[in-house]
Amino acid sequence: MNNRAILSAALSFALLFCPALHAADNGALCDSTRQAVEKAVLEAHSRMTAAAQDPDPEKMFAFILDAGPGTIIQNGVYLNSRQDALEAVKKGMEGVAKVERSFKQTRVTVLASELALLTGYGTTTITLMDGRVISSPIALTELFVLRDGEWKLLHGHHSVPNRQ
Repeated sequence: MNNRAILSAALSFALLFCPALHAADNGALCDSTRQAVEKAVLEAHSRMTAAAQDPDPEKMFAFILDAGPGTIIQNGVYLNSRQDALEAVKKGMEGVAKVERSFKQTRVTVLASELALLTGYGTTTITLMDGRVISSPIALTELFVLRDGEWKLLHGHHSVPNRQ
């Protein structure tokens, strides 16, 4: 059984056998559901990050839903559609030999059993075809939703933070 199947089974188990609403918590999710969602979202983010390191942007965009305008905001640029974001990434990848992303910190805030917010920061390192290497910090906010048994990005806001 692969990791995705295990995570899906764990989440299904938690949703079935955990009373999602506690009267004392005024509607809060139980710990096992929250932990299962957090683990599944971190795994989806990890797979999306690995896919983003591939020269083919289509691999990363397989994790992104087409939710209309503003699905992706990149460095303050509000992109009108998933397709516009994909085209921008394809153009940005011209002349790029390698992309590496590493995250120093990621945090998941579980909003519901099928909705979670991931925030994080780290570094993106790009190696150009001519051998030059460019490294820069990255900060992100990503909203994940569970669709057809898979965690997908509904909205992403990525930026290069000011250096301090």
